[in-house]
Amino acid sequence: MLLRVFTAVVLSAVLLVQPAWTQVSPESAEKYNSGQDLFKKRRYQDALAAFEDAVKLDAKNAQAYRGMAKTYQKLRNYPQAVESFQMAVGVKPDYVEAYYELGQLQLTTLREYEKAQSSFQSLLEVNPDFQEGKVRDLLKAAYVKHGSGYHRQKNYKKAAAQYENATQLDPTDATVFYNLGLAHRSARNYTKARNAFTTATDLNPKYAKAHRALGDLYRITKKNSQAIRSYKKAIDSDPSCKIKSTIHAYINLGKVYTSTKQAAKAVTMLQKAVTVSPKNRKAKVYIALGFAHTQRKHFKSAVSAFTQALKFDGRNSEAQYRLASAHFELKNYQNALNAARKATGSSKFRVPAHVLMGDVFDAWRPDGWKEKAIANYKKGLKDRRNKKYCEDKIDRILNPMGEEVEGE
Repeated sequence: MLLRVFTAVVLSAVLLVQPAWTQVSPESAEKYNSGQDLFKKRRYQDALAAFEDAVKLDAKNAQAYRGMAKTYQKLRNYPQAVESFQMAVGVKPDYVEAYYELGQLQLTTLREYEKAQSSFQSLLEVNPDFQEGKVRDLLKAAYVKHGSGYHRQKNYKKAAAQYENATQLDPTDATVFYNLGLAHRSARNYTKARNAFTTATDLNPKYAKAHRALGDLYRITKKNSQAIRSYKKAIDSDPSCKIKSTIHAYINLGKVYTSTKQAAKAVTMLQKAVTVSPKNRKAKVYIALGFAHTQRKHFKSAVSAFTQALKFDGRNSEAQYRLASAHFELKNYQNALNAARKATGSSKFRVPAHVLMGDVFDAWRPDGWKEKAIANYKKGLKDRRNKKYCEDKIDRILNPMGEEVEGE
């Protein structure tokens, strides 16, 4: 946004300050001056004609080519603007103003980031101190935007290369190192990702997103104690979740506590998370809280948490499935069936929900329970993770222990 505003300012004041004249014919200079006056009056078509006359009279009039480029920009004829800028620097290879404006056009309007990089690099070769260092900032922005584009395309190696270029230009920018870490993590270069995230947090110790990302990385790589420390730093940096994504530090810290048999700590952390969570994240917080209660075998509390999750996201299949599981543990079989049936609408939880429904019928044993249990277990056979369990359950229903088998 700032780049666009700055570009607009440059456009409005474009030709008020001009570089020193190169030697051009008096007739060409006169046409150029006429073009300037017309440009200031916003008579862009007339200005363009004057600038074109200027270069016809003297093809070495670089200022006139630049005037054409700026006028084409006003007329939104961007291909012609680019071509005119290129003519300007072709005639005057040290024309830093033309390189600068061409780079801005490529960066902010055309989003041709690689070409913008080339323009800014050419400028810096001529005058490294032009615009008091602003060019380096624009070049960094071109690297970052190019990297973001590659990241969206899931070309993580190229994204990382662009972010690396940006860090070389400015090794003090924590956000660039954070982006670099994300690219390396997506490419599964975990050591490089860790180094980048660590640099980001060293540069900005209150960088909650970087601490959380580092925690996620440690969690992925099963380094739970480091993950816990990083998540705590993320929460300490943004305890009230002013940055909405910080809530994931709470959730994932709760998950790490639960997976390391510290469910009581998970419950305490997630209860705090409920109070600071953005509304659109509360369902996930309550699901994590319910799961922590389940691990402690506090099934009534789990039912309460999963029910709260469904108040915020009534179609959440994970909440339905886990609610069904908690009801099953409490022997609330009808409630378990009701929730499990709703969970079958999700491809992720369809099979587990059918297996759970089989367990409910097997435990409850209402009229027709055998056929219903077997029908649900058969649907569980489709998933290799549940296949052996379902085969055994079907076999036990069809051949219960203690009954005679024919042929003996």
